[in-house]
Amino acid sequence: MKVAVVGSGAAGLAATWLLNQQPEVEVHLFEADNRPGGHANTIKFTPPGKTPEEGVYVDTGFIVFNPSTYPNFIKFLKQEGIPYDPTEMTFSVTRDGGAFEWAGNNLLTVFCQPYRLLDPQMWRLVYDVLRFNAFARSILWEKEDLGAGKEMSIGEYLEREGYSEAFKDNYLIPMTACIWSTPPEKCALDFPARTLIQFLSNHHLLQITGKPSWLTIKGGSREYVNKILSQLPKSQLHLSTPIISASTQEGTSAVQLTTMDGESQVFDHVIFACHSDTTLGILRAGEGMTADEERILGMFQWNRNEAVLHSDVSLMPRSRLAWTCWNYLTRTVLDAQGRRKANSDEVSLTYGMNDLQHISEKKHGPVLVTLNPPFEPREGTLAGRWKYDHPVLDANAVRAQKLMRTIQRTRGISYAGAWLKYGFHEDAFASGLDAARHIIPAHSLPFEIDLEVDKKPPSAWLAVLLLSLFQKSGAEYVVGTVGAWGCAVLGWWVWKLFGWGARLREEAEARRKMKLD
Repeated sequence: MKVAVVGSGAAGLAATWLLNQQPEVEVHLFEADNRPGGHANTIKFTPPGKTPEEGVYVDTGFIVFNPSTYPNFIKFLKQEGIPYDPTEMTFSVTRDGGAFEWAGNNLLTVFCQPYRLLDPQMWRLVYDVLRFNAFARSILWEKEDLGAGKEMSIGEYLEREGYSEAFKDNYLIPMTACIWSTPPEKCALDFPARTLIQFLSNHHLLQITGKPSWLTIKGGSREYVNKILSQLPKSQLHLSTPIISASTQEGTSAVQLTTMDGESQVFDHVIFACHSDTTLGILRAGEGMTADEERILGMFQWNRNEAVLHSDVSLMPRSRLAWTCWNYLTRTVLDAQGRRKANSDEVSLTYGMNDLQHISEKKHGPVLVTLNPPFEPREGTLAGRWKYDHPVLDANAVRAQKLMRTIQRTRGISYAGAWLKYGFHEDAFASGLDAARHIIPAHSLPFEIDLEVDKKPPSAWLAVLLLSLFQKSGAEYVVGTVGAWGCAVLGWWVWKLFGWGARLREEAEARRKMKLD
C-alpha cells in the first residue's frame, strides 16, 4: 500500500512514524518548506559576543507539554527513548510599558507593584480568578440550551455571573490570547463558554493547587523530529516539494498528487496533515472535490504570527518580580468610538526561555522568544525570526470541527492537524496517529491511542457542585465586593504601617499620569 502524508508538522510526523513501522506500507512525506517539523523548530542561539561553539539550542515554536493532557505524545517519547525534563509554566501581564503589571506566581508577584495593595480592582481581580477556578466547571453540567442556534459565549457567561472588567481585561482575555497565539478580538469573549472551560479544565488551568508538572524535551523538539525522520528512507522524504493539486476519480479511492515541478504520483491513500486553508487550495486545484469539503474546510480561519529569538530584556516586564515563563505584553488603545480599551488588538508575548528550557542566564545571558514584538529588539540582540500560523478557534471553527467526521476518510483522503481540536501539539500528534491507524491493522499499534482526554471528569466535581450552590445563592457577590474593599483598606494600613516610602508613591503618581501614545 502506498500512502502520502502532506505536511511534516506534528500531525504529519506522527502519521509517518506509525505508517513507516508497517512493512506493507510505503509512506512518502511531502513538505513545502526546506525544513521538516512545522512548529517543532529548534534553533542554535549564540549569545552576543560568544562563539557558535558557546551557543545553546532553543525552541521557537513548540516548547512545553504535560503528562495529563499529552498522553499520546508522551507514549511516543517513551517508546522511542527520547528524554525530557521538568519545567514550569507561569504567567504575567504587562500593560503600557510597565504602568500595570502582575504575575501569578504568588501574592508577592501579584502585587509586584506594591501600591496596588490599595486598589480594590486588583483585589477583585484576585477574587474573581479564585472564583472562576472554583465555579467555572459547573457550566459543564448545565443543560445546553441551543434554542437560539448557538452555544453561550464566554463573554455572555461572564456577564451572567457578574465577573469584573478587571478579571476580563487583566486575566482571561490575555490568557486566552496567549494560549492560542491569537489576537484578543478574534478569540476572546465570543469563544464558546463550554469549549473554553472544558479546555481549561482538561489542562488543569482551573486549579489553584495540585497543578500538573510541565515538561520540555531535552535538547529541544528537534530531537523527536530527527528520531522520526532517521527511520524513514531518504527517498521517501520530499522537502521543498509543495503539493499543488489532488485529484480523485469516481469509483476509485486512488488519489493523484501533483507537485510544484509538475510531477504526479498516484497513492492508495493521502493524509493531509497541513493547514485547512492549504488543503482547501490543493483540493480546489484538483478534480473530484465535494461541496461538503469546500464548505467545511472553508469555515476555519488562520492567524499568522512572527516569533523573534533575541536577548533584549526591554521586551520583558519592567519589574523583575513579574518575570515569568509567559509574559503577555499589551497596551491601552482607543476603539472606533474613542473609548479606552485595556488590550490592543495584537497578541504579543515573550517566552522566558531561560526558565522554560533550563538555559543558564549566567552563561548564556537572557534568552527570549517574543511573539509579535511591539517594537524591534535592541540592535545586536536579534538572533532570528520565523512565521507561524495558528488556527483561530472561534465559534465557527468549533462548529466545523463537529462536521469534519462527514468528510474524513472519503475519496481516499484523511485530514489531520491541531486545528481539528484545541490547536496544541498533542492534538496534532494524536490526529496524525488516528489518521494512520485507520489504514493499518489494529494489532500493529505500538500502544493504545488515547482520544478520550475530554471525557475524563474533573476529580473535584463534588467541591465544584457545592461551590456552585454557594455562588447561585448570591453570597459570592457580597463576599467579592465587600472583600475587595476590605482588602484594599487592609492594604492601606499595611502601607501606613510599613511606610513603603515616598519613592513608591511618586512612582504610582507618575504611572497614573502616563498618557496614551
